[in-house]
Amino acid sequence: MLTRNKLYTKREPDREGKLYFIFCEGEKRETTYFYFFNRIASQIIIQIVPLIDGKNSPMGLYNNACQSLLKSEENPNPSYVINDIDEVWFIIDTDKWGKEVDKLRSSVVEHQNWFVGQSNPSFEVWLYYHFQKEKPAKAITDWKNYLGEIVVGGFDNRKHPVHIQTAIANSETNFSSSNNQPNPITTEVYILAKKILPLVKTDIDAILSNEI
Repeated sequence: MLTRNKLYTKREPDREGKLYFIFCEGEKRETTYFYFFNRIASQIIIQIVPLIDGKNSPMGLYNNACQSLLKSEENPNPSYVINDIDEVWFIIDTDKWGKEVDKLRSSVVEHQNWFVGQSNPSFEVWLYYHFQKEKPAKAITDWKNYLGEIVVGGFDNRKHPVHIQTAIANSETNFSSSNNQPNPITTEVYILAKKILPLVKTDIDAILSNEI
């Protein structure tokens, strides 16, 4: 994880580049997935901001973002320095949150470069599209176990994120939404992934060429 010393007080865009702050519901799978790109490429900086007191609800993540990033009279020393070009992403599941997702979306639009990447029902849908072109033919009740069925050994965050370009194509093709939320077995994470890809594509192409 990046330390605050890595988040320069005054970063020059041409030198240090854009920083992506990610607030996610899951503390392990999502974190290790996105840090894969920090590990393989120097052109991108992704900061997963830790949960506060385990509060991983949509509005819990939003409140964490405000406290961690926004300087105010009541919050004079936020944990991180954020520049105008940086982006803030909330990676959330649909699962159990109901109306709280709507609250997050209505709150996020008040901020420049803050976005929601929602998966329905869970982040595993995004991982699924790294290997599958179409939605599953049957209803899936346990996505974590299902990934283990279609990927030998299960999804491995140490190597499988390299297929991000495939995941973008597959998930975007299958994406649809209703009432400003993704429909079942679709995900918005491809929108963030399309921003990450140009910054890591050279490194990913090199990895994939060595696998052939």
